[in-house]
Amino acid sequence: MSETASALRATSDALVRDLERLALLERAKREMSPEDARLVDIAAEVEQLALRVLGQSVRQRELTEDARELVEADAPDAPRRPIADTPREIHVILAEWREAERKAVEAASGSAAARAAKSDIDRLRAEYGRAHEDAKRRRED
Repeated sequence: MSETASALRATSDALVRDLERLALLERAKREMSPEDARLVDIAAEVEQLALRVLGQSVRQRELTEDARELVEADAPDAPRRPIADTPREIHVILAEWREAERKAVEAASGSAAARAAKSDIDRLRAEYGRAHEDAKRRRED
């Protein structure tokens, strides 16, 4: 996997996470009364996230321009698949897997949180396996 493809995936993932958080905060803020003391703090967090999203979107545009140039030049390290099909970096998957394992240990047995953690563990184990196989295949090429 090319550095550009990996950077595009990481940037896209960060954008999606921040946009989801931004939407969640904005929906919460819309329901708050004007005298709620948390309103200013939430508005400040919305502002910080919006600024970060702007920076990430600029970075993503720059990366897509780089990717386009690589593709047009038929460069060997040009991205070859959509962002969604580009494996995440293994260290990112492992960090999420460890967090899911921690949540599973902390959750009450049989609870919704325990089931969600188990589901995350299974999903991340499979994703790790695919990413590991992809990395192995690239080394062999």
